[in-house]
Amino acid sequence: MNYKYLLLSLFFAYTSIFGQAPELTAVGDQVYCPLTSIPIATDFELNNPGGTVIDALYIQISSGYEQGNDFLEFPNLNPNITQSFNAADGKLTLRFSSTITNAEIIEAVEAVTFRSDDASVSGKKEFSISIGQANYLPSSDHYYEYVPANLITWQDARIAAENRTYYGLQGYLATITTLDEAVLCGEQTQGAGWIGGTDEAVEGVWEWVTGPEGLAGGLEFWRGGPGGSTTTFAYWNPGEPNNTNGGEDYAHITAPGVGIEGSWNDLRTTGETNPLFQAKGYIVEYGGMPGDPVLKIAAATQIRIPVTSATGDSRCGPGVVTLDATTNAGELHWYDSQSGGNILFTGTQFTPNLTSSQTFYVAAEPAGCTSGKRRAVQAEILPEVAAPNQITFSNCDEDGTPDGFVDFNLQQIIPYLTADPAVHVTFYSTRFDADTNSGSNVLTTPYNNASGNTIYAYIFNSAGCSAVSEVQLQVSTTTFPTGFLYNLTSCDTDAQQDGFMDFDLNEASSAMLNVFPSGANLEVSYFRSEQDALLAQNEINTASFYRNEVAYNQIVYVRVEDQDSGGCYGVGPHLELQVEALPIFDVVNEGKFCSNASSFTLETENAQGVYNYSWYDASNTRISTSAQVTVTTPGIYTVTATTAYGCISEPKQIEVIASEAALLELENIEVIQENGSNSIHIADLSLLGIGDYEFALGDPIGPYQTDPTFDDVAIGLQTLYVRDQNGCGISSIEIPVLGFPKYFTPNNDGYHDTWGAQGVVSNEFSAIQILIFNRFGKLLKTLYDFNSSWDGSTRGSNLPADDYWYKVLLTKTDGSIVNYQGHVTLKR
Repeated sequence: MNYKYLLLSLFFAYTSIFGQAPELTAVGDQVYCPLTSIPIATDFELNNPGGTVIDALYIQISSGYEQGNDFLEFPNLNPNITQSFNAADGKLTLRFSSTITNAEIIEAVEAVTFRSDDASVSGKKEFSISIGQANYLPSSDHYYEYVPANLITWQDARIAAENRTYYGLQGYLATITTLDEAVLCGEQTQGAGWIGGTDEAVEGVWEWVTGPEGLAGGLEFWRGGPGGSTTTFAYWNPGEPNNTNGGEDYAHITAPGVGIEGSWNDLRTTGETNPLFQAKGYIVEYGGMPGDPVLKIAAATQIRIPVTSATGDSRCGPGVVTLDATTNAGELHWYDSQSGGNILFTGTQFTPNLTSSQTFYVAAEPAGCTSGKRRAVQAEILPEVAAPNQITFSNCDEDGTPDGFVDFNLQQIIPYLTADPAVHVTFYSTRFDADTNSGSNVLTTPYNNASGNTIYAYIFNSAGCSAVSEVQLQVSTTTFPTGFLYNLTSCDTDAQQDGFMDFDLNEASSAMLNVFPSGANLEVSYFRSEQDALLAQNEINTASFYRNEVAYNQIVYVRVEDQDSGGCYGVGPHLELQVEALPIFDVVNEGKFCSNASSFTLETENAQGVYNYSWYDASNTRISTSAQVTVTTPGIYTVTATTAYGCISEPKQIEVIASEAALLELENIEVIQENGSNSIHIADLSLLGIGDYEFALGDPIGPYQTDPTFDDVAIGLQTLYVRDQNGCGISSIEIPVLGFPKYFTPNNDGYHDTWGAQGVVSNEFSAIQILIFNRFGKLLKTLYDFNSSWDGSTRGSNLPADDYWYKVLLTKTDGSIVNYQGHVTLKR
């Protein structure tokens, strides 16, 4: 039994009859400056009319305590006072000697300070000052006490708690209905112990059944298992209540180090074998029971760390921004840096005048404090839209109807409203629609000023800044002269020669500008169609060459406008692009001209136009400007043709060679027969011509030789080929070589089936007679025709294979007779 509490209880029971209990009164609701020390009370009173001996006071951070960061400190200058601070409970104990006076106790309490080492400390800290050891919670005005009792059952703990009193207050197993209670009874009361919750009546329905809640029939605070719900307050450890072993019907504050500090689990009344899940005691709560005395043995104070909210501001362009902040305590200080720096303003609304975006920092602090938690507040200076209030924009009335109305390309107006490519522009027909950016009555291209000469541009950027400009549409009265057309001509010199060439359109710009009076800042642009030119859309890029898109001749539309205002001066089809074909003609004997003459005439033909010609010799000296030229010297000559515009053809070349193809006649060719062999020989080479010749027999391809003699020539008609080595041609002639075959095979296979004279030509001989004998001299056959031949028979009968003899009588055209004789073999 705790005799001290018993004696105190008896004492207060006695004082309730015979005298008064001590009364504590504390004043303190202060704003805390982080990282400083502050007295917990601005005023403290102790009224002890009964003269009760007070041997100790207990000062505790009863709400908002952060172990390791928060401290209660007492400057111990009084020898009658000893102190100790329990970091686990957040409790400072001041113990007094028997000679202590009330004034000294009051002075001691007023000297106690709070300090936090957390620069980001937040929320509220509540302090209790009590003459008893039980923890006092100001928010509930109750007292809480942990009673060690190893392995005590829940039922026994309930009875034991109800048998306890505290300065006349009835005890009961704690009913924890707020987080402040849970923290004070759990985190700041180290020890595993029973509390007054159970689901023994209905499994999964947890109720507070002790204390005032129990007297009222119980108060449900949880329904279900680990994923259940509460309509009041619960502080279960994760995964609880799990009823793992069955019969876990009683709420228990978990042992230190198990899960969330001070949270709950469900246990059987006898606990488990694991010491971590055994009851080591119970939590007794005092206060709120019927008949409890009204006590003032505890007092409470608090400090608050201000909570600040702030709102930034933005504006388009330089100027004043309005930054707002609110706080629940302290003064609002505006700084120019996140730490240190200068206080720029004190108050809820800061209105700096800025030219660029800047971040400010605001903190709610007590007067003289500069270490409060600062909140960044952004003041943004957004890029404003720079646009004129009003512009005039003109277009040319070149749509074919000179009525003062024409289509406008609204997009063309934009560069004269703003130079910022990132902005967006929407056009409206009324000022109201533009000012409100209503999204209705939006104008689109093409817009005809017949619908109105005044429109409005809403100009806005991605930052949300905007401006509105009035645009006056005007139809220009200037124009190009009637029939004005400027020509750019190019010769078709590329490889395709298809009528397409690259043009530098800028070459025509000066001529276009010269049409209009000087003094204005004019520019020229080019377009493929009239519509594009009128709306200034799809402009041809003149930074690079433009290749015409219509072969040989294309009309390009020109627009001249004022660079400063966009005003149109003239639009129309005023540029002609012409691609002139190169001269087309032929040169007679192009490439090579062979002749044995002393002068040579070179000439052109098939010309496709009227051209000027230029002939050049090998030294590139021009020798003629006519369509033909006569030269006397062999060599290489070149000719070009030029159009009236000046387009020059590719050069054509001809080589004049003093040479010719050979002249061949049989009278100049000798056929020599000696010792049974035939030879062909050209008798006089000078009679062939002036060329440089080579010779081949039987094949125009060759091989050729420079020797004009051929030996071992077969009998029959032979073709002689003579080729000029200068390339001036190949000549040929057939030469008869007289002779008789050595054998024949009359078997009708198409080869050597007959026998007769070969190489005989009728222009040399006037008659022929061939007599055929057997080996005994018997005449077998007589042939009288140049084209006759013997098939190996006589009188319709085939002769056997054998050697036969022949005698030939040839009468030449001059009447002389030539005799030939020999033998032939007949094979079967």
